[in-house]
Amino acid sequence: MINISMDGVLARKNGKKDCYYEWTVGFCQVKVGKCSMEVKGLDEIFHDYFEKGMTAEEIEGSEMIKNVRRQNFIPEDIEDLYEEALIKEYKRYFESRKK
Repeated sequence: MINISMDGVLARKNGKKDCYYEWTVGFCQVKVGKCSMEVKGLDEIFHDYFEKGMTAEEIEGSEMIKNVRRQNFIPEDIEDLYEEALIKEYKRYFESRKK
């Protein structure tokens, strides 16, 4: 029998115990330069931008990088490649959902 505390299964959100929400965050494949990279939580970030009605042109690349960095490592020397790839990917996301 495995004995673990519920704190290992539950997380605190707004000071209350809730389902461990990080387990539901998915990965998205994004082509950064010539490489395909997995980015954690990207769909959730894109959903937030979409709900605010923001187009790809209205999003600052640095803001997107800041949001993505909360859950992912992005090397500073290729940050510009990530910005370009993420904005391009969001444009596709936005176009597919605005219909």
